[in-house]
This record gives sequence, structure tokens and C-alpha cells, in this order.
Amino acid sequence: MLQALGVSTEAESLYVQIARQEDVALDELPRNGSEDPEALLGELQELGLVIEPSPGRVRALPLAEAAKGIRDRRVAEIDAAVRAAEAMSLHMWESVAPSIGIEVLIGREAASKAMADLCHHSQTEIAAFDRPPYVNTHQPTVAYLEENSPEYQALTRGVSVRAVYHPGFDMERLSELTLFLRHGEQAKLGDVPMKLILIDRKAAVLPAPQSYNPGQEVRVTVVRHPVVVEALVSLFEAVWERSVAIRPTDTGELQQDPRRDALVSLLMSGATDSAIAGQFGVTERSVRRWIAELMDELDVRTRLQLGAALARTQAFRRDNRQLF
Repeated sequence: MLQALGVSTEAESLYVQIARQEDVALDELPRNGSEDPEALLGELQELGLVIEPSPGRVRALPLAEAAKGIRDRRVAEIDAAVRAAEAMSLHMWESVAPSIGIEVLIGREAASKAMADLCHHSQTEIAAFDRPPYVNTHQPTVAYLEENSPEYQALTRGVSVRAVYHPGFDMERLSELTLFLRHGEQAKLGDVPMKLILIDRKAAVLPAPQSYNPGQEVRVTVVRHPVVVEALVSLFEAVWERSVAIRPTDTGELQQDPRRDALVSLLMSGATDSAIAGQFGVTERSVRRWIAELMDELDVRTRLQLGAALARTQAFRRDNRQLF
């Protein structure tokens, strides 16, 4: 019965006999054939099936509790083996990847340095997909961007910067987006499939999605293989073409939160709150709050009235020409 846990038939028999009593003295351990009871006891102790409550005596733990402990240890061992295999595969890949134009970087410092170097040497254009989650938290100011953002510095040198933003960003990201627009960035709002930065159509930087999970180290892949970069450029252009332009005013400020245009478009198409939440990468509660704010803005009380109000407004008719 216990063989699935790695327990031999002889050790199982010993466990059953010990379990029938509250505890057993070591010198009273029953013998099963030619097997040494102390060796079998060691097997049971190693698996956590028995303990020594006092010197010279042993007690069997409840089988369900012991089995859960064995399971947890096995899972931990398997997880450790998977991590070791991933690390070994990565090191093996690192020895081959540079020769085919692909480089894997581990750690925030190495990733930041590579990104800064690529942007510093950019000459024509930086194109990017931007989407949550984000690992950097900072107050968005011009001074900070001039000191720390290689993309902002590239704009200062006259390099063109285009970016497609996924709607799920927070207000800090919106403030930073505004500063980039003032500085000359071309921006759109769309369904962004991943994080991506393209440099002069010659190199691409792809952060690993798991880098943004708690406790995970930062990993990025730098791609210079021309065929792969060409494919990523085609992907960017396809998403760019079907995305909504984010238009600043003459002063460089946003006309309004760009997510509003996408929200209106989805509402008018009949999308559910769940579908909108999935598109924006937020919770349904956030979507309902945005809709409530829109209803307050247009002074309506029901979704039906909201749809009619949106259809009537000149602002919606103008914005509708820019939607997906």
C-alpha cells in the first residue's frame, strides 16, 4: 500500500505494527524475517513516518499527515530540479546563442546596461510595446527621465520614438506618457501582446514575462538575428496600424485619458464588463468605476442612456474615426 511513497514492503509491515501502539521501545521492535529492524526504522524515519518522542522509543505519525509531508518534500525536490535544469539549459544556451545573434541577460543591472547601450547608440528610431506589470516605481518628472530614461535621452538627440501602450497602465504611467508626448514621442493605445523594444530595426529587446513576478530575477533577451528582428518589426507595425492615436494638445498635454477612447469604442460595440476588463488588463470593478465616471460626465443614469448620449455627442463622432 505504501510503496507509492517509496516504502518497502518490510518497512510498511514495521510501520503498521508500531502504529498499533502509542509508542514502542527500540529494543522491542518486532523482527520481520531476516531484515534488521533498525535499518527498516531508519527508512521510516527518513520518510517522516515515525519519530522518537523520547530517547529509546519510537512513535508512528498519522499516515495522512506523514503522506502530506512526503508529498511536500517531493514537490520541493522536483521544483529544485526544474530550477536547476532551467539554469543548466540557460547556461548551455548562452554558450551557443551569441553566435546566432541572440543573447540572454540575467539581472536588473545587466538588463539596464544593455538597454541603455542600445538606446545610446540608436540613430533613427526606437519602437516599443509597453504594457503592465511594471517593476520600476518612480515619480515621473522631466528631471528623472533626463537622468534615467535612455528612450527620453534618445528623443533629445533627435531619434524618433514610437510606442504602443496597453490600456492597463496606472496614473503614474499616464503622467510619464504625457511627458514623453511633450518631448516628441508618437504614441498609440492598443492591444499589446508583450513587452518589446526595437532599436533601428536592427536589434530587439524582449523582457521575460516571469521577470515581473514577485521574487523573480530580471531576464531579457537581446536579439540581433536579422530574420527574427524583421519578424518583430512586422509585428510592431501591424499592431501600430490598428491602434488608436493618442493625441496631445498644442501644449503637449493629453486631450483626455486615452483609455477613454478605447472604453467608448468597446461599449459601443456591445462588449461586456468582463471583456473590457480583459482587454485593459484590469478588474471588472475598475471597468464599472470608469463607466460610472463616464455616466456622471454625460449626466445619465443607465447604460442605455449612456449609449444614446455617446452616439449624440460630436466628440464621439470625431473620435470614432480614430478607433480600431
